[in-house]
Formats: sequence, C-alpha cells, structure tokens
Amino acid sequence: MGQNGVEQGGYDSHFTLVNRSGKVLDANWVIYFSQNPAEVVHDSSSPVTVEQISATHYRMYPSHNYTPLQAEDSLTVSFRCRGGIVKNSNAPEGAYLVMRDKNGRELQPITIPVDATPLQGEGQWSRPGVKELPYPDGERVYRENSRFTEAVALTNTDIFPSVKEVVHHGGSLTFTKSYRLLFDEGLQSEAALLREQLKQLFNSEESADGATLIHLVKGERVKENDEGYRLTISEGVIEIGGAGSHAVFNGTQTLIAMLRNDRENLTLPYVTITDYPDLHHRGQMIDVARNFTTKEDLLRLIDLFASYKLNVLHLHLTDDEGWRLEIPGLEELTTVGARRGHTLDEADRLYPAYGSGWDHEEPDSPGNGYYSRSDFIEILRYAGERHMKVIPEVDLPGHARAAIKAMNARYRKYIESDPKMAGEYLLTDFDDRSEYLSAQSYTDNVINVALPSAYRFVQKVVDEIAAMYEEAGMELSLFHIGGDEVPHGAWTGSDIAHVFMLEQGMTETRELKDFFVDQVSGILRDKGLQMAAWQEVALLPDETPNPRFAGENVLSYCWNTIPDWESDEITYRLANEGYPVILCNVSNLYFDLSYSNHPDEQGAYWGGFVNEYSAFNMLPWDIYKSVRHDMSGNPIDIIAASAVKLPLTADGIRNVKGMQGQLWAETIRHFGMVEYSLFPKVTGLAERAWNTRPEWSEDPHGETYLEAVRRFNAKVVQHEMPFLATRDVQFRIPQPGILIENETLLLNAPIPEAEIRYTVDGSEPDRKSTLWSAPLPCHTTEVRARLFYMGRESVTTRYLPAE
Repeated sequence: MGQNGVEQGGYDSHFTLVNRSGKVLDANWVIYFSQNPAEVVHDSSSPVTVEQISATHYRMYPSHNYTPLQAEDSLTVSFRCRGGIVKNSNAPEGAYLVMRDKNGRELQPITIPVDATPLQGEGQWSRPGVKELPYPDGERVYRENSRFTEAVALTNTDIFPSVKEVVHHGGSLTFTKSYRLLFDEGLQSEAALLREQLKQLFNSEESADGATLIHLVKGERVKENDEGYRLTISEGVIEIGGAGSHAVFNGTQTLIAMLRNDRENLTLPYVTITDYPDLHHRGQMIDVARNFTTKEDLLRLIDLFASYKLNVLHLHLTDDEGWRLEIPGLEELTTVGARRGHTLDEADRLYPAYGSGWDHEEPDSPGNGYYSRSDFIEILRYAGERHMKVIPEVDLPGHARAAIKAMNARYRKYIESDPKMAGEYLLTDFDDRSEYLSAQSYTDNVINVALPSAYRFVQKVVDEIAAMYEEAGMELSLFHIGGDEVPHGAWTGSDIAHVFMLEQGMTETRELKDFFVDQVSGILRDKGLQMAAWQEVALLPDETPNPRFAGENVLSYCWNTIPDWESDEITYRLANEGYPVILCNVSNLYFDLSYSNHPDEQGAYWGGFVNEYSAFNMLPWDIYKSVRHDMSGNPIDIIAASAVKLPLTADGIRNVKGMQGQLWAETIRHFGMVEYSLFPKVTGLAERAWNTRPEWSEDPHGETYLEAVRRFNAKVVQHEMPFLATRDVQFRIPQPGILIENETLLLNAPIPEAEIRYTVDGSEPDRKSTLWSAPLPCHTTEVRARLFYMGRESVTTRYLPAE
C-alpha cells in the first residue's frame, strides 16, 4: 500500500489487493487494519467501502459496486482521510482478512502482510495549515553536528547525572578483581546490590583478603539533603557515606558509573565527591496500557533508571486500549481489558489497536498482557530495593474504555443469575445518548460518574492496589488518577446524569467531573493517600486554577508548555497560587515524541520533536528558556519570552516538587522501540532533575552553554553509549551531516568514533558502502549517508540542495 503527499484537506491512501487464493474472490470478505485516527471521506462510487470502527480500528469490505476479483487479479482501493501524516510509521498496519462461509459465519482470521510504500518527496514533511517543519536534510544536520567537532577530554568522574563537587587529591587506585566490603547496620540491601553490580559488570568478587576496602557508612547528612552522599577514594579504601540508605545507594551508583567509564583499567582517581539532588521527585512514566511492557523488561528499565539516580517510576496502568493490572474480584479487567483481538462486539476482548492484530491469545502481541498480583508485588520490591517509588496510575473518568468494556462483560455475566452483582461495579449508563469524540477519537470512553457503582469500582481498585503495596512492604503515598482529556459532550445525553446534577445543585455537566475528582480524592484521603493527576484536574475550562482543588489536594503533573498554544504559563500560575506541581513539559520531556522530522524516525509529532538535547535544555526555574523552537521549527527568542511571561515566585519554587519524563505508547510496537525512545534521552532528564541550575542558565546562547552541551554530548557518546551497548540496549544514534561546498563533499557526525558510510548514486547506504575519511571532490547532489556505531545505525541523511 502507499500514501501520497499531504494536501490541504487530508491525504490519500491506496491499497492494492492481490488475489493469490487461486479462485474467484466473491464479496464475502472483510479486511481489518489499524491506522492513525482520521475521518474517512466516503466515496459512493468505490468498489470497496472503508470505514472507521473505533479510533485506530478500521475495516474495508465490498460495496454494491464490487465485482468478484479473479484469481491473480488485483484491485486498487483509494480513499481520502482528513488530517495529515509525516512519518512512514503512520502507514496502516496489523491487517487481517476475515472470510465468511456460505452461511455467513466468520472463518478464522488470516494475517495479511502490509508492504507499505515509503512517503515520497519533501512535501510529505509538512502539515496542513502549518509552515513546513524542519526536515533534517544533510545541510541542516551538518550545521547542528558542527557544534561537536571539537574534541572533549573526559575523565571517569564525568558521569550522569553530573556530580556537584569534586576535589582531587592526586594519585589513583586500581580497583582489583577482589575487594573487601564493610557496611553499617541498615545497609544490607545496598551492599548486596553493590556486590551484584560489581560481579555482573566487572567480574569482581568480595573476598576476605581483597586489596581494596569498600566501606558503606550511614549517619552523616550531607549538605542538609537526605539523598546527599560523600564518596572518598584514597589508597586502598573507598568510603561512601550519607544520612541513610538512599543516600548511600546514590553513592554506590556513582562508584559504578566511574568504574564503567574506565572499564579496561578500572582506575579511580583519589577524590572526594560531595553530591546531592536538587529535586526530590526525579521520575519516568512508562505507558504500559496502550502497548504492554512485560515484567522482565520493566525490571530491566528499573535497573537502568536507578543507575541514573532516578527515583520514581510512574506506571500508566490503564487506558482506553488496555487494563494491565490484576484486580482480585474484578477478573474481567484483565480477562477482557488486557486482551485485544478480532471481535464484532467486544464481549470478551477489546478491538485491535495500534497494530496489535487479530489474535487475542498471542503472547508476543503488545496488545495483550498484564501484571498478575504477584508480578506487581515483585516489581514493587525490585524497584524499592533500588530506591525507586512506583506510582500507580488508573486513568479516570476519561481514558477508561478498557475498564468500561470489562465491567460491561461482568454485567452480562451476572445479569441473569445475580442482578445486584451484575451492577455492582458498572461504569456505564446503557441509555446514555451523549455524543462526544475524545482526543484519541473514542466515542465511548468516559465513566458515567452519576452511577454509585462507579465509586464502588474506584474504592475496590484502590483497596486492592493498596493491599499489594502493603504485602510488598512498600509505601504507597501517592495515587495517580489521570483525570485528563474528558471530552466535551460527555454525560450530556444521560438522563441519570441530569437527575444527579439536579440533586447536587449542578448547572453544567463539566461540574460532574469536579464532583467525581472530589469524591475520589476523599477515597484516597481516607487511606492516607495524596491524589495526583494531569494538569487538567486543577484547571477550569478557561485554564485558570480551579479553587476547588487548591492547596495540597492534588499533585498536578503539568505538561502543556508548547509556546504556540499560549498555555505555557499554566505551570507557574498553579505553582505560584499554591498548587504542588511536577514538571512534565511536553516540549522537553515527552520521550515518545520523535527525535526529528525525518520520515523514518519512529514516534509522535503532535507536540514537536524531542531529542536528548531537549531534555538537557530544560530549565525548571525558567521553563520559557527551555523551548528553543516553535512548532514550525522557527527559533524562539527565549530571552525575550522569559522577560515578559509569568515568572516563578519564591513560593512557587517550593511548590515545584519534581520533574518527570513521559513515554506514551501509541507509537510503540515492541520493547526495542521503548529503549530507542528512552535512550539517550533519559540522560538529559537525569542531568537536569539532579542539577536544576546549570551555569549556562543565565546565558543560554553563550559560550558556557556551548561548552556544556559539548560535554553533555561527549559523555553520551563516549561513556553512555558504550555502556548501553554492553547491556544490549537498543539506543538511538544520530544522523550524519552532508554539505557540498565548492564541489567538495563534507560529512560530519556528533560521534567522532562512528563510521560514516555514504553513496553518491541515490541508493541507500549500508555497512558495505564507502567509508568517509576526508573531504573529496563531488559533482552530484545524489548523496546519502548513514552513521554506524556500537552495532547501531542511524536513519539515512539525504542531501537536498536548495532550490
């Protein structure tokens, strides 16, 4: 199939269906597939009807114009979708064929491979109504890479996040394959993890006669910070001390990072490092609802996050497309809500979504899977041992389609035998005539908050999750309810909702959401929990703070910092008026956003593009200086913007509780894509959450900034990428740049040790293509290049000469 260029009003898709069955294909078939949510423009003359079933789930089937397709013949189906696309990954996927027998019964679905033709031409890389976005052509990338042509000398104290104070004493210690380990009472877990890492990474083992002594000391509070630590390396002794176990753990991760930065020699300088974080909450959110991440892969991520001293794992456990946690007593949440596959009525599974295909029993499908109760308890303990809190998110009252369909299945299961049980946890009003369209194009994803059963459901889920934390021996202090993107029009067609509004003295349906949030807050408060939610919960429709949730009632995760939308003052307005906030800036910290506008780079692009430098550029105390380009790629005068926009007050600073990266999973198809999206972006998050006031913050365009970003890049490519490669992490490497100047070909890359391979005939470069070494004469513009490093390869850079 192919998709042509974006034009005003939408884009065209073309499916070519080839009948390879060896017999005539009558009008007894339906093809289902996934694609970006978009309205299909109806064409009454087409031989095939294409229609949207739900959000990303589509089907095509013979219309009254269809004539049977002969064996080996083909049929091209063309249809227009409103909207625009700029990525090859936006192509339809997850296609399958369902035939019907002579009695009209469905036969076994058959997977159909989709061979998508890549987007053609530079016109693909723009969107209707928006100035052309910055396509990363050779010259543009060359200019960006030129920042990193100067060599940067690193030492093994150059780690992520950067340490605050280093005092060198002269001399060095060579870490031996055997060491002695002493630790104070209460540091047994930290000692065990240190042993494990030293063995796993360096093949070093504890021994009674080891030449090096490692001493873990508990008691001294460093720099009046509970997580602050002091690491001293002297002749034969490594001492790590801090106020408690978390502080000491941070110090052990610094030691490990220093050792892996000199893996061959394991030489450590005699130093005293005094270090502490600026922000208490340094988190990463993983969306496991849209597409699932297994327990084993999640534990792998926890190890990596903890190595960068992140201390919060936020799990987005539920959404429209999946419920991923077993809740005893509500089995349908996982028997129905954790499976996606072919269905006409969603009685026992959800529709396919995001390319998940027809097989609801396929264990490797990202559409299927959940954490059992024992899995989740294991995750909690594993994270807790590494001093990471796990924050559960159950998204309500919108984004709740999986829960709604699951509880509908429970209703049908019990309605004949036990009507009371059938309605006990029901989330929908079957007579609701409301019409709405959610941000992800659902028309049925909002809980009816007028139902008493909705609150019994919330109470049950909260109770069961709290019990898991208690059994795991882990503290649960914060419960995230989502609360975002409740579409306009929800509840307007529900008679019971209108009766409920009259009883409660409400005049607008939007008040129902506030009532629901207030009730859920009470449920959580009764269990000693604080409510967290996305920023919408703390805002009125005009985006001013909602006084109903002022103060400490809700921890707001603030994401909307896109200057083009003129909503980037919301975060500071909330903080200044006493609302605690977590900085989740979309323009810097939404790691599912694509690294660039290259059509082969995976990821979303609704909020712009985010790479590792985006996170590094984040300035928590002046977020207006954090976004350097608008949505069209034009430079922003960040100094001028900062001067006129709402500043953060002293009280506001106290209300900024932390900073967090987000990885939404609509564009994720397997765990390799999770790693590609996160690494190396997470290094920028770790750096800025630990060190919120870099020296360059007052002069973000000056030489100090340039030196800092060069050092940051050097640490990523010289230290982190080699380490990640040893862990087989599928990290992303950047593109090479191409410049033709005076008929001379120039190539560059931000990784000095990487190979640049190129072609001059318009073909795709591979590992056998010509290796770049020096400038050379060039009399063609058909130049393409790719970067190869540590077994990874970049997307292809094309030279696009100016017209």
